[in-house]
Amino acid sequence: MAGTLQEGIFHGPGASPPGHCTQLFLRADRGTGAERVGELLAELWGVYRDLTRGTVRDLPGHPVDPGGLQVLIGYGPKVFDLAGAGRTLPATFAPEFRFRSASPSGGGPLLSGRGLQYAPDVRQNPATEEVCVQFTADTALGVHRPVVETWKLLHDRADPALGVALLAISAVFTGFQRADGRSWIDFHDGISNLRSDQRARVIQIDGETAAGDDWIIGGTYLAFLRLAVDLDLWRDLTRDQQELLVGRDKLTGSPLVGRTPEGGPRPDPRCPVAATTEVVDAGNEEFREPGTVDDPVVQASHVHRANQNKFEDAARPNSLRIFRQGYEFLEPSPVAPGFRAGLNFVSFQDTPDRLIRVLRQQKWLGDVNFGGEAGQQPAGMDRLLTVRGAGIYLVPPLVPDEPFPGAAVFG
Repeated sequence: MAGTLQEGIFHGPGASPPGHCTQLFLRADRGTGAERVGELLAELWGVYRDLTRGTVRDLPGHPVDPGGLQVLIGYGPKVFDLAGAGRTLPATFAPEFRFRSASPSGGGPLLSGRGLQYAPDVRQNPATEEVCVQFTADTALGVHRPVVETWKLLHDRADPALGVALLAISAVFTGFQRADGRSWIDFHDGISNLRSDQRARVIQIDGETAAGDDWIIGGTYLAFLRLAVDLDLWRDLTRDQQELLVGRDKLTGSPLVGRTPEGGPRPDPRCPVAATTEVVDAGNEEFREPGTVDDPVVQASHVHRANQNKFEDAARPNSLRIFRQGYEFLEPSPVAPGFRAGLNFVSFQDTPDRLIRVLRQQKWLGDVNFGGEAGQQPAGMDRLLTVRGAGIYLVPPLVPDEPFPGAAVFG
């Protein structure tokens, strides 16, 4: 019997991601068998379910506000290599549908020969482990508390002889939603997304996209990219340059329909409609997806490269539509200006092939770092975005009577 999607995927009509998100990555100790890992995950899952109800195990009888916590768990390809694994690697999780490792000396391409690169100081991708757990909540505490509770349980379950648990926290990435709907480059972000009535058909694995692995029907694939943005570089561009690279007016969010006789950006004059000021305001819905344009410069902008088949049936894998949930981040940095800003790009799709092809194919995002014509990029645009972590995880469906999602993977 097919299962259902896990929580934490805000795809229904009127649903939107809550204010905070944390991605937690867990690494299995080398040589550990699948069954023992599964036992520990079952215990962790119990901790998480308690937290969603406001119960902290160290505080019996003293409930806390869960903050709307929702928990989702996914598995990387390495989990299927654990001794005694009860499932084999799904066919749709083949090596060609995964990200490359960072270079041991730092940097290197995310996908062979394509636009996105690891940051020069990233020598090991921290987001390719056996397990990924996503926490979403309305408050920062709501997504931070389960990380600490995870550590507490792993600490308590450490092998006395080795001093470590079978699972270890390898990375924790936090992010938040911006109330203004913009990104760190000041443009509206995330407004060109799938309509709610199309999302389930793109997100959820069905009999066709399961490709014979029927146990994953009803689940999905989560792709995670932590992308730092070079604000110094972006700041050196003129507003016209920025708008032509993005494909929208910076202030209103109106999609560009071409260029002026002088070569500057020309927004759609119909947007925003009367009595509104931005594309996100009610009444401007038809302008949130960029329309068809003939200008090759506008066609090469980011919003067009990311949505080339937007008018086709989104459910078709060849449409390459994905459902994304973005969470900004701001973190300290040891180098000037003392902080690093960027985006946690989280997407869900019925096959990772959708996202990999978007990032690999020329004319989509395969031959540029962000947007614009490949041969006529402003200086430095090949490093506007750099990858600090990236991974793809199978998110198994919820199946009745399983102690935690995907328990059958562990035998």
